[in-house]
Amino acid sequence: MARFLLRRALQSLLTLMVASVAVFALMRLIPGDPAVILSGGDASDEGIAATRTKFGLDQPLPVQYWLWVAGIIRGDLGTSFSAQAPVSSLIEPTIPATLWLVSGGVLLAVVVALLLGAGAAVSPRRGVDAFLTGLASLLYGAPVFWLALIFILFFGVQLKWLPVGGFVNPADDPALGLSSLILPWLVLGLAMGASLSKFVRAAFLETLESDHVRLARAKGGSTLQVISKHVFRNAMVPVVTVFGVSFATLLGGAVVLEAVFTWPGLGSLMINSVNNRDYPTVQAVLLIYVGTFVMTNFLTDVSYSLIDPRIRLSGGA
Repeated sequence: MARFLLRRALQSLLTLMVASVAVFALMRLIPGDPAVILSGGDASDEGIAATRTKFGLDQPLPVQYWLWVAGIIRGDLGTSFSAQAPVSSLIEPTIPATLWLVSGGVLLAVVVALLLGAGAAVSPRRGVDAFLTGLASLLYGAPVFWLALIFILFFGVQLKWLPVGGFVNPADDPALGLSSLILPWLVLGLAMGASLSKFVRAAFLETLESDHVRLARAKGGSTLQVISKHVFRNAMVPVVTVFGVSFATLLGGAVVLEAVFTWPGLGSLMINSVNNRDYPTVQAVLLIYVGTFVMTNFLTDVSYSLIDPRIRLSGGA
């Protein structure tokens, strides 16, 4: 196990290094010169050149990349071009909003996936299966922004039950904070839960048809007992794998929702920074997203042995 964890940690570190190069290069491919934007539309060539020198944009790209990475190693994310402030000071206030959004969306997605997927698997090729599978396909096929707009129009504009945008930290005002979270949570949870439900259904069906489950049923075990004791743990192993891979989709959906719900999170900060060609801020936010995805996949691999102790990870002790 120790060798496995070490190898996966090294692989994760290598992935982050490659991702940092990709993020840095991607920003330089976006049309538009940040020096021109920062200098203003009527700036002279000399003024633009001075701005480029001020922010180090006149340095060769390998030098710019190394200075950026060296700063990250020291814990310095750089200085925002547009805000003229440390990037960390811009990111810090946005983290609570994004954490509330993503954590609630993940929990609801798991619940939705289990209800739709396991419910359909228990009654295969019947009316319940057809209904739940069709509902999952409908939710999965709908674009996240479209689903968000439908929920805003129905629950926010027509019924006026919930706020249609903005974020209030539940730690400051629990009632208003939770009401601001319900719509984004519903959209994110339903969209990702529907995507995961088909894998849950397939995993449960495969496990339900295994010999040890057939034996448990033959011994007179109820459906609930068989599922809880013999099906759930085995079926969750492939589901956890898919969840780890799908986490990037959830993060992408969270960015879209932050734009739709005017959410003051990392996604909104990144979009605004892209518009301003604020290289340091966009690079830092993207690296946080990539790091979160890499860490999620690392924890996913480790969790296999916790879900089913019989699994022996390759390279483990």
